[in-house]
Amino acid sequence: MFALTFMAAILMANAACDKNEPQNTEENVRQDIALTKAQSELSRKSNDFTFDFMKILATKEDKNENLFASPFSLQTVLAMTAEGAVGDTKTEMLDALKLSGYSEDEIAGYFRTLIPALEGVDNTTVMEIANSFWSKQSIAIKDDYAAKLKADYYAECQTLDFDGKVAAAAINGWCGAKTHGMINKIVDEIPIDQMVALINAIYFKGEWKDKFNEKNSFDDNFSNHDGSTKKVTLMSKGTNTRVFVGKNASALSLPYGNGAYSMTVILPTEGVDVNDVLASLDAESWNNYRHGGDRYDVSLYLPKFETEYTAADICIKTLDAMGMKKAFTRSADFTGISDTRVFIDQVIHKAKVKVNEEGTEAAAISYVGMRLTSAAAPQPHIEFKVDRPFIYAISEVSTGAIVFVGVQRKF
Repeated sequence: MFALTFMAAILMANAACDKNEPQNTEENVRQDIALTKAQSELSRKSNDFTFDFMKILATKEDKNENLFASPFSLQTVLAMTAEGAVGDTKTEMLDALKLSGYSEDEIAGYFRTLIPALEGVDNTTVMEIANSFWSKQSIAIKDDYAAKLKADYYAECQTLDFDGKVAAAAINGWCGAKTHGMINKIVDEIPIDQMVALINAIYFKGEWKDKFNEKNSFDDNFSNHDGSTKKVTLMSKGTNTRVFVGKNASALSLPYGNGAYSMTVILPTEGVDVNDVLASLDAESWNNYRHGGDRYDVSLYLPKFETEYTAADICIKTLDAMGMKKAFTRSADFTGISDTRVFIDQVIHKAKVKVNEEGTEAAAISYVGMRLTSAAAPQPHIEFKVDRPFIYAISEVSTGAIVFVGVQRKF
């Protein structure tokens, strides 16, 4: 019997109304998200985690396959988990998450500030972030840990009191609801000795500030990473925007809604491997890609595509390679959660994206399962034709916080 205890249930701060559609029809003016100095540093560190995670993940996956993930989602759920870690377990987790050197209050304050800010920065773009915590009836969860999750991460604490398959159905139902049906399944069955589960869900839906006209879309060849070609639908439009033109890659950003969110497309120079460009990504190159360059009249061609990606065992292997080791062993110390000894035995990440002439819809689920340790003037013109493997990222403009990042290697 898989029995989960109800500790307390809270709603997300702004979950009182349906956020599938914007609340107001009148676009609000884009404003920078106000962060403290420490929070701004943590936002940059969060991007460092994104770069490192994607680089290592890419080395462990088939180099010809597509990647799409939300390392921010994964970092959030692991930060929730780390709130209950102690000693070396906590130190390794914070180091791998790029959160070391900051106090618990600073880390908690960062997520407490950023989650509602990301949700509310653009009333014409849907951004929803939901967290939840689930525990088994036989495990006594410490009150202060549950209070931290509710206060700092707006986490819902849920109860289940049935066998593993029914529990899985309830968790999958939560995931489907929070991602508006984009991701309806994250687990098949809950192991009998799994004591705790933590979940983060992110849903994004944004319309391009300047939409593509479907009449201008056409079929053309895309050169896949493995050397083959595939017919794809290229959306096209003319635009005047900044383009960063580097030796190994060029990049431009396409805004959504009021401009608070944008998609940055990084296109490797012909003959340069997209994996090499990914491996070179860091804070400096990211800022160049999303902010740098001169203004051009651009003939833009962007594939219309859908990508879905799931990572399970490879998540743990990637995090282990980043230095998070003890948390996955039976010597892990999560006594900040409960005096019952548990360790992380599951990390599952699933993400999905749809890009078309109207805009972008994307969702991600990150799942952590814990088991018992024993049981104006004319501008120069440039063509930006995305007809080969490319990298793309969706970020909040004022903080640079990357919410999603992908590598499209093939169609």
